[in-house]
Amino acid sequence: MRIKINLTCYQLLAFNAFFSLTLLAKIFSLPFEKQATDICRNQVDCKYLLTEDLRNRQYERRPTRRQLCDFCRITLPLVRELIKRNKTDHIHDIASFVCEKLNLADDIVCNMAIQTYQSSVFSVTRNTELSSLEMCSLALGCSKIENPIIAWNITFPNVPKPPVEPVNPPKPTSKKFRILQLSDIHIDFEYLPGSLAECDQPLCCRNQSSSKSKIKNEDSSAGFWGDYRNCDIPVWTVEDMFKFIAKNEKFDLIYWTGDLPPHNIWNQTRNDQISALEHLTQLFLKYFPKKVILPALGNHESAPCNLFPTPTVKEDSIEWLYNALAKEWIKTGLPDSLFENIKNGAFYSIKIAPNFRVISLNTNYCPKENFWLFLNTTDPLGQLDWFVKTLQESEDNNEKVHVIGHIDPSQCLESWSANYYKIVNRYESTIVGQIFGHSHKDEISLFYDLENITRAINVAYLGPSVTTLSYLNPSYRIYEVDGNHRSATWQILDYTTMYLNLTEANMFNQTKWKKEYSAREEFQIENLFPQNWSDFIDKLLENIDGDFANKLFKFYSKSSDSFPECDSECKKKLFCSFKQSRSDSFIPC
Repeated sequence: MRIKINLTCYQLLAFNAFFSLTLLAKIFSLPFEKQATDICRNQVDCKYLLTEDLRNRQYERRPTRRQLCDFCRITLPLVRELIKRNKTDHIHDIASFVCEKLNLADDIVCNMAIQTYQSSVFSVTRNTELSSLEMCSLALGCSKIENPIIAWNITFPNVPKPPVEPVNPPKPTSKKFRILQLSDIHIDFEYLPGSLAECDQPLCCRNQSSSKSKIKNEDSSAGFWGDYRNCDIPVWTVEDMFKFIAKNEKFDLIYWTGDLPPHNIWNQTRNDQISALEHLTQLFLKYFPKKVILPALGNHESAPCNLFPTPTVKEDSIEWLYNALAKEWIKTGLPDSLFENIKNGAFYSIKIAPNFRVISLNTNYCPKENFWLFLNTTDPLGQLDWFVKTLQESEDNNEKVHVIGHIDPSQCLESWSANYYKIVNRYESTIVGQIFGHSHKDEISLFYDLENITRAINVAYLGPSVTTLSYLNPSYRIYEVDGNHRSATWQILDYTTMYLNLTEANMFNQTKWKKEYSAREEFQIENLFPQNWSDFIDKLLENIDGDFANKLFKFYSKSSDSFPECDSECKKKLFCSFKQSRSDSFIPC
């Protein structure tokens, strides 16, 4: 009897250690989707390419991918057996104990995070057809998976790809169309100046922020306009930015690319998420009343964060969010005809000009952080099938298309990412712009010809965040597009990023939004066509400590005064990651 009891306790402990690490890895992903182990020599090592150097310097508490994979392989079979036998009593208490002992967060965060996610985790673990090894690999990127639940292919219409014609830049006198991008606002209604900016919770600068080791003083206190540490942006700084934009910027359209609430994901309700949506909707209506605003849905809008059940899931539903989105998005400029589209999946297509269409994708059915995909990842909601059909209609009607979304495809599960890449290849003459967010930093993601991997065919822009989390200045961007005339190509010709230096703002208690850079001017690139970008990155990799390489890293970190340093090897990994737009393969650097 004693042996049996000890084994059961071990199983419980193992499960809760795994459970706690999984949840806290989610909490600390602010964000760390790409990483690398070396300087990108093969597909396996470079599948995730945002350098571990920066990640480790920013987040000392976070376990490495290898540690998580090893732990998962050992414990998950025990976890599944435990759930199968319905032996889940006292799980919350033990999980909380392990979370605290591993110093992953304080007891309040541990308890609330476990409570938030446990029912979804139990349901997925109980019902998935994936093996334990496949679950670990899918969640953590440990190894390649061949299971048909995971590996699937999109079907294309039986229409030949048109010949690719070279794109010529427009005449300097041609009309331009300007697009404002606001991304990853993460507005924090509980931000409190003077509170602890270095705390034991994943999100600081709040009334509840506390620490067992830090005392509140001038150095550890949150600044008035925001803070470089693990803090989101205060309401008044967001409104100050809106005021500045409304008064000083000229633009024709707004891309609002998701992530509205703060990062307190262990303590969010559905009402909290809807409140953030409604508050920001009112700000858009107040300051941009005559502008059309095209939103895309972020992963932080759900509650719990990242979890978007598919229609086949009976235990949970995301209808509450999509109903609220439909109501608010119609207010900010989408036509009433799209109401049902939004309610059914939060993706849509809208014609902006006679030969110009924007497609907004719901990318929350592509990342591994959405645990519900462990039940079946095959084109959730039929979104990519709809995407192909919409692009084919645009091709037939000689329309050019911008694609907007939140999570860029390189961060998606392999099949979703690979299928998206194939779609961009097939419709390379139709898709002339891709704009995403999620990274918080300033990045690009290049797409290459599937038959000739030296020919760049498209580029996705990962716009900078409004939030400061972490070690960043607040930013927004305006794209200059060849548009508003009969022969417009709707290509992105240039962009300008604006920012607020937090050090100066807090020191002088005054905001000064200013130009950070314009791409063509700062990088001396003739055009922002995909091949221009690819050639530029290749030159940087050959002169990694040159002026242009240092500038690109400076802008990647949004000219922050507190961002971790990045040496030559670190920059090589980072810039090489800009050439990777799919998670299942690798473009050599």
